[in-house]
Amino acid sequence: MASRIVIVGTGQGGFQVAASLREAGHEGPITMVGDEPGLPYQRPPLSKAFLKGTVTVEGLLLRPAALYERLRLEVLSPVRVEAIDRAAHCVRLSNGQALPYDHLVLATGARVRWPDVPGASLKGLFGLRTLADAQALRERIGHAQRIAVVGAGFI
Repeated sequence: MASRIVIVGTGQGGFQVAASLREAGHEGPITMVGDEPGLPYQRPPLSKAFLKGTVTVEGLLLRPAALYERLRLEVLSPVRVEAIDRAAHCVRLSNGQALPYDHLVLATGARVRWPDVPGASLKGLFGLRTLADAQALRERIGHAQRIAVVGAGFI
């Protein structure tokens, strides 16, 4: 029986691992688990083309849905990995499911890190890491009178 691979993370890194495994000839099941809804998407355009409205949500996708089917990649979303049981070789998911694996890949990426400073919880502050973040910011940015950017990440 071919080994079961679980990839925690549905970002570009997780997708690339899955695609590379298939390209290298892995025939066993590959399951990607991500806490955001939908298929893996590109993050850099969130702060540029998506905010300007020159790219759609579909235009952000790393690959079309048909490719995941052709490569036999299962994407479980939105669901979080709540625990890793190394002894039992399974991950426990937020939906109650236990997902067995032979090999586990952690490709979780990063999260917005809010500074611990006065005012960090004021209304009108936005993190920008996810599609949901970009959509919320895009709805409000046209009404802004002043904008400050804190941070200089890749996005």
